[in-house]
Amino acid sequence: MTFQIGEVVEISSPSTLYTEQFRGQRAAVTNIIEGEIFPYELTFASGRVLGFAEEELSPVVGLTPYLEIVDEVADLMAAEAEDQEHDEVDHPSHYTWLPNGLEVIDITQHFNFTLGNALKYIMRAGHKHDSPLTDLRKAAWYINREIERLEAA
Repeated sequence: MTFQIGEVVEISSPSTLYTEQFRGQRAAVTNIIEGEIFPYELTFASGRVLGFAEEELSPVVGLTPYLEIVDEVADLMAAEAEDQEHDEVDHPSHYTWLPNGLEVIDITQHFNFTLGNALKYIMRAGHKHDSPLTDLRKAAWYINREIERLEAA
């Protein structure tokens, strides 16, 4: 592993369309998960946490960028701790469990309403309720509705 926890890196060569938006941004390495496709968990000044591959990153020399990011992240974390209810509205845990910082909506928004909802219920199954059955039944309902729509066309 080239980078270490606490090191500041710049996203220099994003490998996906989703991560392209982070090109040129700096973040601190906050975790390393060996054996993963995107082993470097980075925390941005905004507080967003995403995973990146080594080849997507470049080192940032000097301590100043690191200190700036740490200060901004600390401020953000303090603000979030005060407003936990807001987090459950904008980024509930049953939609934010995906690797690389993706949220369920980042995927479902690319589908029509019924397919997007089916995916939403499939992807959150087992993450919102103790039993995934309710979410899977709802997903099946949306899939059946989409089948009916296509057959009627």
